[in-house]
Amino acid sequence: MRSLDQGRYEVKHLVPLAIRDTMLAAAGDAVIPDPHGRALEGGGSGYIVHSTYFDTPDLMDYTSRLAEHRVRLRTRIRTYGAPGDHAPVFLELKRKLDDQVIKQREKVCDADTWATFGDAPWEHLYEDKRPAVRAIAQRFGSIVAERGLVPWVSVHYHREVYIDVRPDAGRVRLTIDRQITGSTRPNTCDLYPKADFALFPDDLCVVELKFAGTEPLWMRRLARELGLRPEPISKFALTMARALRGDHPHEFARLLPRAARSVA
Repeated sequence: MRSLDQGRYEVKHLVPLAIRDTMLAAAGDAVIPDPHGRALEGGGSGYIVHSTYFDTPDLMDYTSRLAEHRVRLRTRIRTYGAPGDHAPVFLELKRKLDDQVIKQREKVCDADTWATFGDAPWEHLYEDKRPAVRAIAQRFGSIVAERGLVPWVSVHYHREVYIDVRPDAGRVRLTIDRQITGSTRPNTCDLYPKADFALFPDDLCVVELKFAGTEPLWMRRLARELGLRPEPISKFALTMARALRGDHPHEFARLLPRAARSVA
């Protein structure tokens, strides 16, 4: 399937939003804003992201993340913007293998069309004339059926995106996620549910350095100059813990990045 990534690294940090300008200055001329991004409230350009996550009835994928298993799975639907934007909808199958992320992702339709499909919207794409769409819809539906997956939570955030200027850099990215919120038990047709809670205070943001192969020198320099310390940050797991595991507060505390624990 042409939407299969060969694997990349996603190095994450939770940092004060106040260092955003300093961080971009440290990246210097090595990056430019994603030309496809839109102006975001609060500055910068990028995307408003909405992801609906699935898991088994007994929360096998969440438990796998909590236990820090080497191989972990994510099944999700992603779109952008706001209702009426005709934003694209992507079906995504994501596998974490040690430090690498391998993802199958395909644009299948726009959010307005998706909202008309009814229950199990992906099934409406099984006979789509586009081979790539048909293939990932069938694969997505097969995994949902085989594992008994249901949609548990949605995650929403504003993502600034900066790309490496080198022509041969590939999908090298610096992203800054802010205003990260979560929703409980979404409907698979409604990809824009109202946020129920914030995952982090508004003065914190998640920075991701994404690359395949060797980490670019500018990323190393940026991390060194700002004293960034990478750590695992799972928006999926944190939202699951907050939404569904309120009677086990130690799980949410365990998943919190270091920078958030001091303000929790």
